[in-house]
Amino acid sequence: MRKILTATLLASALFSSTMAMAAEQTIKLAVPGMTCASCPFIVKEAISRVEGIKSVEATMDDRSATVIFDDQITNLEEITQATANVGYPSTLFVEANDS
Repeated sequence: MRKILTATLLASALFSSTMAMAAEQTIKLAVPGMTCASCPFIVKEAISRVEGIKSVEATMDDRSATVIFDDQITNLEEITQATANVGYPSTLFVEANDS
């Protein structure tokens, strides 16, 4: 019984440490090509198709998309390629400094 308990605890610890290595990242993309009401829907759909995406919100307010993704599965390059593939090249959003 003690061996089973030890093995279970060890397996649980290994599984937990593997899960802890994956990091959720949040990025904001500038998508200047969005010019109409349907553009954010197209951008959101394209990004959502990338494996590892947790959530996407695209908005016309500042022509941007906020993306939460698992960095063990995907990266910035794959996400920006997805927007470019549907005609909306994107880059990391840089906020203007008010100084």
